[in-house]
Amino acid sequence: MRTPIRSLMSRLEPGGESPVRAAGRARGPSRWSCVPVMLGLAVLLLWSPGVGRTQTVNTAMWVPNGGITSIVRDGGTIYIGGSFTYVGPLTGGAVAIDASTGASQQPVPQVEGSVYSVAPDGSGGWYLGGSFTAVRGQPRNNLAHLSAAGSLTAWNPDANGSVSTLAVSGSTVYTGGSFTSVGGQPRNRIAALDAVSGAATAWNPNANTVVTAIAVSGGMVYAGGQFTSIGGQPRNYIAALDAASGAATAWNPNANSFVNALAVSGSTVYAGGRFLSIGGQARNRVAALDTASGGATAWNPNVNDWVYALAVNGGTVYVAGVFGSVGGQPRSRIAAVNAAGGVVTAWNPNANGAFIRALAVSGGTVYAGGDFTSIGGQPRNRIAALDAASGAATGWNPNAEDNVFALAVSGGTVYAGGDFISVGGVARSSIAALDAATGAATAWDPNAIVTPASAGPPSVNALAVSGGTVYVGGYFTGIGGQERNFVAALDPATGAATAWNPDVLGTVKAIALSGGTVYIGGGFETVGGQVRTSLAAIDAASGAVTPWAPNAGHEVRALAVSGGTIYAGGTFNSVGGQTRNYLAALDAATGAPTAWNPNPNFPVAALAVSGGTVYAGGLFTTIGGQPRNRIAALGEATGAATAWNANAVGGAVNDLELSGTTVYAGGFFTSIGGQPRNNIAALDMVSGTATIWNPNADWIVNTLAVSGGVAYVSGAFTHIGGQFRPYFAAMSAEDLPTPALLAQFEATTTNEGTVLRWRFDDAGRVTAVAVERASHAAGPWVSIAPELRDESGVTVAVDRTTDGSGDHFYRLVARLADGSQMVFGPVSPSRRERVTGSDLRLVSPNPTSGRIEVDYGVAREGRVRLDLLDLSGRVVGALVDRVHAPGRYLAAWDGTGGRGRLSPGLYFVRLMAPSQMAVEKLAVTR
Repeated sequence: MRTPIRSLMSRLEPGGESPVRAAGRARGPSRWSCVPVMLGLAVLLLWSPGVGRTQTVNTAMWVPNGGITSIVRDGGTIYIGGSFTYVGPLTGGAVAIDASTGASQQPVPQVEGSVYSVAPDGSGGWYLGGSFTAVRGQPRNNLAHLSAAGSLTAWNPDANGSVSTLAVSGSTVYTGGSFTSVGGQPRNRIAALDAVSGAATAWNPNANTVVTAIAVSGGMVYAGGQFTSIGGQPRNYIAALDAASGAATAWNPNANSFVNALAVSGSTVYAGGRFLSIGGQARNRVAALDTASGGATAWNPNVNDWVYALAVNGGTVYVAGVFGSVGGQPRSRIAAVNAAGGVVTAWNPNANGAFIRALAVSGGTVYAGGDFTSIGGQPRNRIAALDAASGAATGWNPNAEDNVFALAVSGGTVYAGGDFISVGGVARSSIAALDAATGAATAWDPNAIVTPASAGPPSVNALAVSGGTVYVGGYFTGIGGQERNFVAALDPATGAATAWNPDVLGTVKAIALSGGTVYIGGGFETVGGQVRTSLAAIDAASGAVTPWAPNAGHEVRALAVSGGTIYAGGTFNSVGGQTRNYLAALDAATGAPTAWNPNPNFPVAALAVSGGTVYAGGLFTTIGGQPRNRIAALGEATGAATAWNANAVGGAVNDLELSGTTVYAGGFFTSIGGQPRNNIAALDMVSGTATIWNPNADWIVNTLAVSGGVAYVSGAFTHIGGQFRPYFAAMSAEDLPTPALLAQFEATTTNEGTVLRWRFDDAGRVTAVAVERASHAAGPWVSIAPELRDESGVTVAVDRTTDGSGDHFYRLVARLADGSQMVFGPVSPSRRERVTGSDLRLVSPNPTSGRIEVDYGVAREGRVRLDLLDLSGRVVGALVDRVHAPGRYLAAWDGTGGRGRLSPGLYFVRLMAPSQMAVEKLAVTR
């Protein structure tokens, strides 16, 4: 049995900002990466099957808010372990939330990036601004519009920098940020956009640096930010702009530092930010300014730190930011101030965390967004509804996964934007169970913890399931409601820890099960009070440590069991008193290292065993006496590298998974198995070549598990399988071909007559088939009634009425389920000859409006692929994928499939047969 082995790179990933939080921003290579080789078009087409091919991704599968380092599926349950604190549905950085229930409204926009501002369009839809690159899978740079139904509209101003603020007035959308171009025009940091077309109007105040706040009242547009010049005039951080001309008016409060928030009520402009003076008066971070003179009124709440958000409701001004006191009263991050006298009220939700960035008021409810986890006397993650009278949190609890930066209310909907990728999930500390059918988290919640908290966050690094037990290893001191040090056994129904308690001192990185023994590897020093350095065997029933004690010299990161041998990989240089660099085979009875010694030159991160072969992945470049880049197959008897050489280029192979005749590999590479593959690939177990399966992860893959035809993949990626799927994805483990309507049609002459064979891949579309014969390829054609039989899905038709000369032709007339008719052929037994080389003899018609027939030959028995590729090398139709006997074949396709009909253009038909390949051009017209 092979337990999935977790990533060596989990501690060696490139540093810095998470790629999910940095969506759309460039990421530099780590010291483990290399520069990818750029391939020419001809090479790409001929040697890259399925480049960029979209996989079938389960978009309902919930995602965590951090890395997963272990995945195991058991029946209908997927267990995941890692360093996350939350698991939820993938919403992206903006979501509409029902104001009554707190549930996310569908469809979610799946914004790829952060949303800093939202504004209702007045018709039930919403404008979004922020730092993002796509919405609902479509390119949208920093600005987008969603209809009342939640659909992405064509509105696309395409800002070249982030958008911090939005305000809608009639048919105009005012926007501010850091951009220098928007709506098809040069516009520095502030612009007015047509609400229908997205084009920039002539209004152009031209701010010299960032605009962070906009408020519109009458014929005036008030702007705040970090600028010192706007509307053609020097204006420090705040200005009033003519809504018609864009020129700065004489109104000039002249703040001495940044203005982050603006709100207009009657004849007063409320301003919040970083300033200490504004409107000619000393005012700490918040002020009320006269709309006529720009002077500060007597209203002076005196806030002790930055203000980020303001909202006015009747006689109350709500203030939020990073402050700890207002008007000399303790107020943590949020307060209410009397609009008349400037006196702080008793209203005190008392939020924890560093900041509140967003406020919105509707009726008797104040909505707040930030980074808090407690507010209004209740646990609330980053978003909450507060009673406007008492300050207490209501029952409304959407539970955002990360920071909320923007809030707006319209009708019965609250729209939230932020850094989050999920809203509406559940808290889960480092371990969770997902329903394989729905993708949602189950109630199973073992809740890994570390005490004291100053010792760092918990993590679950290894999982294994056997019978009625889930074994867990990692960095924790409590799990399943009990004190358990670094390893535990959990009840799969309740999540409670069983009595099994080996008491490990040090982190566990790998688990493998064999019979009644649980093998663990990691960086620990003792188990059950006995010295066991980095390797140990534990009785699966009692939890007692066995005498098995190889004692590795450093961390063990990978384990695999085969018969009476335990294979271990990691960062060690000795084990069992013998020199063993990074990889060893240990006797399961004695713990002594065997003579098996592949001696890799760098650490091993992943192991898997099948059929006398040990597959290894890691950072090595030599192993088993041969040059092998980061992945190798080793003889289980000799330790020597076999001829299998998948040759990963770029960085480490972090995990390996075996399924059938396929080796799945994940890591930090750009090429493997002789093909361009980004960080994940499926390799033929015999040849080592990459199959067409190509999820194309945009960043590191740490962990793989394959079960029931589904590949579960985790890592630091944001996109995989052509989808926005941060950290975790479930997808088809096989790249299923687009069914060719006719995948085989051939004729042979035998002593019983002419034998026809045909097979429809998409047989459900065919309701009837007639066989016709002619003396010439051009006809005339007559119907015949051959004897029919079925041979393993292939229809065999015997025509006993011929003279045996083979001088005749056959075609098939198929009636389809939609009532249409298609004709295939002709084929002739006289055209049968010994095929000496696999080839593409005929692709017709060419040019075509979509339907094609392909006449091809196969010289040697083996697996054959017949694909249609576009100019980028992407497979747009996989017509044939099966084992062929030698001979000539005819395949036909009507041009339809999962991606619709082919667009006009140039394509390539590619035949991949054993040891040979052929490519022909195909022109598609309309």
